[in-house]
Amino acid sequence: MQNRSMSVSRSHNFSRSFAWLAMLLGACTSVTPPPGEASKPSPTRSPPVDETPSAAPTPASDLTIRSPPVDDPGTPTVDPSERLDAPARYEGLVLRAALPIRARYANLVYEGNNKHFRAEPDAAGLFRSGDETAADWRRFAAGVGGLVVLRDSLFSQQDHPVAQRPRALMMSPSWVTVAVAQTLANRPLTAPRSAPIDDDAAWAGTDINAYFGSFPVSERLFGDATRPLATADASARLQIQNARVSMQMLAAAAQAMIDAAPRGAEAVAQAGAEWIAASDRSYFGAELRRDKIIPIFVENPNEHELRDEGKGLGVWGWELAPQALAITRRVVYGRRLLDGALAVERYDLRFEAEQDRAIALLEELVPRDSSGHPLWLWVNGGTDGHGKGDPAVPYIKDFQAKIAAANIEVSRVVLLSKPSVRPWGADGKQVLETEVDRYAKLGIPLSVQLQTQQLQKLIAD
Repeated sequence: MQNRSMSVSRSHNFSRSFAWLAMLLGACTSVTPPPGEASKPSPTRSPPVDETPSAAPTPASDLTIRSPPVDDPGTPTVDPSERLDAPARYEGLVLRAALPIRARYANLVYEGNNKHFRAEPDAAGLFRSGDETAADWRRFAAGVGGLVVLRDSLFSQQDHPVAQRPRALMMSPSWVTVAVAQTLANRPLTAPRSAPIDDDAAWAGTDINAYFGSFPVSERLFGDATRPLATADASARLQIQNARVSMQMLAAAAQAMIDAAPRGAEAVAQAGAEWIAASDRSYFGAELRRDKIIPIFVENPNEHELRDEGKGLGVWGWELAPQALAITRRVVYGRRLLDGALAVERYDLRFEAEQDRAIALLEELVPRDSSGHPLWLWVNGGTDGHGKGDPAVPYIKDFQAKIAAANIEVSRVVLLSKPSVRPWGADGKQVLETEVDRYAKLGIPLSVQLQTQQLQKLIAD
């Protein structure tokens, strides 16, 4: 019965899920490759980059970038009975968001999990629609002090590109880097495949590189988008349609960068940054994005994240000009900071090179005497990136002194130490109180692996 209800809900919401996509296609001409696909050069080899000195790039404020469409869902009303107030002693805690949505602390920041918020999949592995998932994200966020959301790559964001109908799929920032690099190298950009959803012939193809044009490929998207609808069963049809909708959204964002390419690499970066920021606002709403939502981006990925998960600004196996990475980092991060707070991870403070890298990023994005939203910097003392390792606590004071001495607006920097503290078991209360005191002395938030009700029980004991 549950699976049937989910399928009915998907069908009922089919047209609603196209709201943002319809605006995308109205604002951007999709590109359908002609019959017969030509292979592009191997992605492991990048063309020579012309490093001849040229005129300074046009300031971003002077570039005319077509504004992408935004389907702002607004901010939901929260029942006052769902709002709790954490005692002042615990106001620095960062908790875990969870479903079902119940009472939560209105004065605390939470971290959300993408998989958890999609709810349980049906028998075919399909989730409820992106609209339904997004509604829960917004409802939760509206009732808390802030919500950290992982939104940094194609399969590491709130919309699943295949297993649910996406609401506002975010183009991976690495696509912007690729477009910037190609523009710097004076190479034309080719859009990924896009066509009407039901046109099996237009979606067919055997060359994955040609399918994605100038941009990084996704075997999962390619495999589902190329399957014929005509012979698919009901569940397979949904996956195929979802994949094609995702490809349309990506193609629209890519086309915006292609349109900007004649004006240079800076314009390309600006166009990509605008479409990424627009997807944030379409998914969460402009008000929640400004006041509550903190997208986190893995700016410093490990090999597994870069190679297998597509995280970071680079692309595994591709040689991208350092200048392209620098432009993309500055423009994409800077644009997202205009809409609200931003978080980046991760920096191992045991190493001076990692500290210097973090300082350079902060100096570029939140220079001294600047105003605007805060930048959350996730730091550690050695971690695998998945919850195991040592916290950054022993190195925080020295790093804070470095920040204060640099060209950085200290008031806009929030340091979050990872891995999170786990105040579990018989001595959970003692662990929590000890860590609360230690982090309060450092003046930084304390991330704990606790949900609302678990904290309630712990501090009531």
